[in-house]
Amino acid sequence: MFYSANNALLKINGNEILASNAEMSLNASLEANYVIGDRNTNSYIASNGIGGSLTFAYFLTGNDYFKTFITGQGEVPQEERQIISGNFGGLNFDSGYLTSYSVNFSPNQPIAASVSIAFFDDLQGVFERTEEQVSPATVLNSSRINIISAFETDEVDSLVAGSYNYNSEVAPVYLAEETKPSSISFGKKTVSMNFEIDNPTGNLPVDGSNVKLEANLRGYSSDAVLDTFSCSGVMQSRNLASAAGDYIKQTINVIQNDSQIKIVVPEGFFSYGSVGAGNVGMGSTEFQG
Repeated sequence: MFYSANNALLKINGNEILASNAEMSLNASLEANYVIGDRNTNSYIASNGIGGSLTFAYFLTGNDYFKTFITGQGEVPQEERQIISGNFGGLNFDSGYLTSYSVNFSPNQPIAASVSIAFFDDLQGVFERTEEQVSPATVLNSSRINIISAFETDEVDSLVAGSYNYNSEVAPVYLAEETKPSSISFGKKTVSMNFEIDNPTGNLPVDGSNVKLEANLRGYSSDAVLDTFSCSGVMQSRNLASAAGDYIKQTINVIQNDSQIKIVVPEGFFSYGSVGAGNVGMGSTEFQG
């Protein structure tokens, strides 16, 4: 029997997710087992434990739940709240970890996010068809975004479109005779923001250029900020491109490697009174504050 997307409910730590798409995969690490003199074999052995992933995309409604794992996951002391459980149509796992998280900002478009979770155990449960209706929610839109920007060297009046990206290294640690890891090793984690800007230059010092970007998302009913995404780090790349019938696009990439992913801007480091600092509306040409 075939089922539609309406028949599969997605839950993360018991919370229903208003997802536009989702994918769950499970992989066994197998190697062919050859003996001396054989060129063919029907024997296989496991070279590692089971590995799986859950990826999905959804629309932001404010105060996004997954941001809590950016600063908390992998830090000492470790807490149970850093572990993610997932349930997709009745198939579930109880020990997942956030490996990537991204949010896209495009002019006048709903703000969409995507998440990738890794887990290292068999899936439990069976697929269960559901007819439940997801509770309605108001989706945030880029028409209600303000971007605070501060550039050390550039003069920027407008930011057109961009994205916020988080990545974390997560690896299982197995003991002898274990198929389920006894612990998880957390490696480097980074935050980056990419934005298309209005100032096409080739200015990029060999040691980078300090930049702060902060996107404040507001609802339709008031000017209250419902969510914020920020990156305070170093511009490590810029790209200039165009095509026939299109305008010249300049894209910058800012990366932050602070282990706590905090906004740290030394006092007086950026000149907020100059061009290139202030609130810039998506697609606007004038500062708003």
